[in-house]
Amino acid sequence: MCRLFAQVSPVPAPAAEHLLASERSLFKQARANPKNLQKDGWGIGHFNASERAVIGKSPLPVYKQKTAFAAAAGRARSRIVVGHIRAASNPRGIAVKKLVSKANTQPYTDGRWIFAHNGTLQIPDEVARALGPLARNVRSQNDSEIYFWQFMKFLKKTGGPAAAFEACIAENWRLWAKCRRNHPGKTAPYTSLNAVAANARGVHVLCHSSKSSRRRACNPSQPWYVMSFTRRNGKIVIGSENLDAGPWTRLRPPEILSVEIRNGGLRIARRKIDVSRWMKKPN
Repeated sequence: MCRLFAQVSPVPAPAAEHLLASERSLFKQARANPKNLQKDGWGIGHFNASERAVIGKSPLPVYKQKTAFAAAAGRARSRIVVGHIRAASNPRGIAVKKLVSKANTQPYTDGRWIFAHNGTLQIPDEVARALGPLARNVRSQNDSEIYFWQFMKFLKKTGGPAAAFEACIAENWRLWAKCRRNHPGKTAPYTSLNAVAANARGVHVLCHSSKSSRRRACNPSQPWYVMSFTRRNGKIVIGSENLDAGPWTRLRPPEILSVEIRNGGLRIARRKIDVSRWMKKPN
């Protein structure tokens, strides 16, 4: 599983504090749990003055590339910053060497959106076949990239990030109803769909998993799949878990958090979703 970070500011701002320096920074989370090292790559994305995505990433363990990670964090002075560290999932059961490469490393982008995921899409082939023309954009073996293009498909259809996230959940369960017999040992179409989707004007976060987990990273009291956010110095910071020792607000999954830049300030919206209508039990 992976770890996520996002920062939203009304004006371009540095993000190195919570990416690198704070008590529970994204960098420190990478090897906080020796049984679940984030060893399969890292990436930092932001938007430039032309509102185009700029991504710096590497398939190497972030804790072996502190200098490069710090440099990328320093360059990401922007209104929107997204960070990701990776522990590769392998729902297809393919050779590990095929899973760890720059192409497989997050975040993903189409130039206007930046997307990062924590969890496993257990039915990547079925979802990929439902992408239509967007299937040609998939360049890696990472199930998270397929989830990204699924999100982009529904973003175009629905016109909104929150609606796109809900449509992804619904489609995954529809596909699961048809293919679950082909996946013995799996109990759901995904473990977690926790994700950050950002454009130059805001960040949208889905906090939703199909199960709980006993894993912990830096914060021993925080469930693995429950994300948090806080306000620091006029910025909103979002993480897979609290990124410093100050006060944070945990999301209540399944929930969508949107933080948008509006009229020189930040607009925060939280939206609870009802996934029970899609999560049908087997007959």
